Amino acid sequence: MRLSEVRIEKGNVDGYPYVAIRLPRRMRVLASTILNGGLRETDSVLMVQVSLHYDHDDPVEHLRCLISTLKMPEDTVCFMTAAKLEKAFCARELEHNGSRAIALLSAGISNSINAGESSREGSVPHRQVGTINIMAITDRPLDDCGLVNAVMTVTEAKVAALRDHHIPGTGTTSDAVLIACPIEGERCMWSGTSSDHGISMAAAVRGCLGESIVRWKGANGDSVHFLRSLAIRGITYDDMWNAVKEMNALDPAWDEAEIRKRFEDKLENLAMDVNVNALLTAAMALEEKGRYGQLYGLSESKFQEDPVHLLADELLGIALAEYIGGTKCLFEYIRYDKKKPGILSVLGPFMDDIVASLIGSTMSVIYSEILEGEGRLS
Repeated sequence: MRLSEVRIEKGNVDGYPYVAIRLPRRMRVLASTILNGGLRETDSVLMVQVSLHYDHDDPVEHLRCLISTLKMPEDTVCFMTAAKLEKAFCARELEHNGSRAIALLSAGISNSINAGESSREGSVPHRQVGTINIMAITDRPLDDCGLVNAVMTVTEAKVAALRDHHIPGTGTTSDAVLIACPIEGERCMWSGTSSDHGISMAAAVRGCLGESIVRWKGANGDSVHFLRSLAIRGITYDDMWNAVKEMNALDPAWDEAEIRKRFEDKLENLAMDVNVNALLTAAMALEEKGRYGQLYGLSESKFQEDPVHLLADELLGIALAEYIGGTKCLFEYIRYDKKKPGILSVLGPFMDDIVASLIGSTMSVIYSEILEGEGRLS
């Protein structure tokens, strides 16, 4: 099968953007989707974009209604995502040693996470929750075990693409996958990374997912500002603001909503500063290294204890505070670092310091501006 034979239709149904994928012939599929998942045959796939706050009582029945409205077959396999399909959907065809594969997918990666870690899904700023939905088509008929093996191969390709683009995680908390293969012909029992069809599927998925990630990140490609990097790690505007409130430093006479708006506006301005981004990026990179025992002189378990002789985390916090606003910001950073309100109490050695410095320094600047405006600094 060639990509040119696959009919891809984009549109909007009942207010929901969608991508309908119609294959030129019926195929055997194995899918992890909530509607028509499992092992079956079909020639139709639907990807539906729902809102960031989607909360339907019966999403399966809702998807059935949408495929009915679109006059698609009842056996249509349906994916669901909050990622913007207009930007995130990609398709790619690849051949390796005569074996051809097609990848059709969409990537939203705001809630990426490493398998085995506890989830904080939905807690990113403005609820930028995403999903990686992957459809991979091979021209090789596969036995049941070969289909399962293909899921493994495609998943490994997904992780490789995330690593290629410096995304901290092995996937998101809501990923789905579909493998499609011909019905007729001698079925192969494996689809590993040494088989020609496994290599072609993996390469197609890895390249296609990389393209989608670049689109998701925007015009700057691999370069994203620290607010999005924090979002990927589940550190939210809500989390940071709750830490501010726990410090009990807001004057009751102040309009809390107005102060929060100033807080977020200042964070967004700082996100445009290359030096602030450099310091945050350094802290995040060191945190990742430490968590996996890759900092020389510190085992993974010792790093998690935040030993007293580890000073680089404080040095980064100090550097950020002094850069943002000098001594006043430095004192506020120290107050946050000592008390560790809210989200700071659960972050690792480098992240708690850099985020404490970011919050404390930003609030220090706001306090000074307010008090100066009220004439209380003279």
